[in-house]
Amino acid sequence: NDEKENSSTASLKFAGEVIVTSELAPMANNDKSLHDFFALPQSAILLMRGSKNNQVKELESIDAKLLKQYRQGCDSVNALPPTSDDRFFEVTTSGVKFLPGLQVMNVATIGVKVTNQELPGYELVFIRNLTRAKGNRLFVWFFDKVTGKDKENSNKKDEPSNGGQTTLSLNKIRVVPAENSSSMISFESNTSLSIQIQFPAILMKAIPGASKEKSEKTGGDTLRKVLEDDCPGSLEAFRQEYVRWLES
Repeated sequence: NDEKENSSTASLKFAGEVIVTSELAPMANNDKSLHDFFALPQSAILLMRGSKNNQVKELESIDAKLLKQYRQGCDSVNALPPTSDDRFFEVTTSGVKFLPGLQVMNVATIGVKVTNQELPGYELVFIRNLTRAKGNRLFVWFFDKVTGKDKENSNKKDEPSNGGQTTLSLNKIRVVPAENSSSMISFESNTSLSIQIQFPAILMKAIPGASKEKSEKTGGDTLRKVLEDDCPGSLEAFRQEYVRWLES
């Protein structure tokens, strides 16, 4: 039975990683510290808002299920363990076009940790998401089948669930001292994102010219392009806000 079940299912894994470094900015002076800026409520939100102005809402009610999922997410990406000071946000993206005629909307729950070492930083860990597809009806049907949304929709609507999809993501923000000046710094964002989906193998055969290798490369390229388009803008907005805060 297990062999039959394994042969009837297939999986695809899309993965991308992007490292971005900002322009230089002044080091905080004696009156203000970098730790103060990283502790401000709005600072981390700038990173999640991204270049496409994502909607970001902080969660005030945190239940045991979310905390368990957060701990699992941290373990999966080798992030630091959760603490009581970590904050949680819902981030609604404007949508990603994976195929012509298919747009995937996503509401992600993100856990944010301030890493208070000699120089502060952030760890932004993906926890869970609610995904919706819109566009060509055939592609939407295929997406729902691939991700298990058809089964999810027959149970509880709008309940965050990964169905047949596993998403792992970690964005590490750190302060980088300038090589040639002790009074200047830059910010670095190291973002990794992987999505693995399981679905009936017959669906892959139903798409003309589709193959696991080609699909994974195309999906991975799409993820990297999304990160390359989004990360520099959000990091620059973060740097500009830091400079404004420093000069205020």
